[in-house]
This record gives sequence, structure tokens and C-alpha cells, in this order.
Amino acid sequence: MFSVGQWVYHRDGRRSGKVLECDGDTVFIEQDNGAELDFKASDLTATPPEGAYAPGGKPKAYAMAERVLTAADITPEHVRVLGIIPARTVQAVAALFERRPTAGRFSALDTAQKLNIIAEITAVPYRTMREFSDRAGELGLKMGKGLADSQKRAG
Repeated sequence: MFSVGQWVYHRDGRRSGKVLECDGDTVFIEQDNGAELDFKASDLTATPPEGAYAPGGKPKAYAMAERVLTAADITPEHVRVLGIIPARTVQAVAALFERRPTAGRFSALDTAQKLNIIAEITAVPYRTMREFSDRAGELGLKMGKGLADSQKRAG
């Protein structure tokens, strides 16, 4: 069986993550993007499937997957974290996003898209947003530098 904190790989080579909990034959993992998944222990391995992962443990075909959330990844926890991001930060991100050619309205984006844009513009990944979600003031400060840099570039 696997241990909590151990890095595991799905046998198909498309998913990997850190073990959060083992319950019987079910293993709960957390991917780099913060999504939590559960698999049968028999579907996981402690060694990367042959040829599926590049050096450093990143899936070859999905090298950016840990950074991009999709609508299918979204849980109530993601929605909660989005709601905790300081309103001024969200407004500034929305303004920068809407300046992009053909970007559309920030308010029309789903939760995954909003979190991805916020992470991109503030240079704060979702995992950090979640870690600081109980301290909105500190989260705002962490996002401030990346936001200021993005505003300078757009400016």
C-alpha cells in the first residue's frame, strides 16, 4: 500500500499526485493543481509508467496540466477559495483580463477559468491561494506583487 505524502502515478500516465489518505482499497491523492482524486490502489504505482513522464515527474503530454484547472476539477473548496480572494484583487485582475484583445468579460468566466486567470496575473498558484485562504489579508499581500508587475506590463 501507499503512505500519506508519497508521490504516486496513475498507470495510464495521465495523472499523478501526493497521497492524502488510504481507505481500504481507495487512495485519495492531490494533484499539483489542487484537485483531489480517488483511485483504486491497483490503478496506482509508486514509479512513473515507462515513457509517460519527462524528467522531474511531469507528464510528457500534460506538462502544464498541474497549473490549469478545468471545470471538471472544480469542487466546493475551489469556489470557497475564489470567494475569499480580496475583492480589490479580483477587480484589478478582471480589469487587466478585459484589456486583452478578444478576452470578453471576466464575469462570464466559470470558476476554473477565473482561478486560472487570477493565478496567471498574480503569479500565485491555486495551491498557495488555498493554503492562505484562512488569511485573506496575507493572501492579498502575496498577490499584490504579481498584480503590480502585471499592471506595469499592461500599462
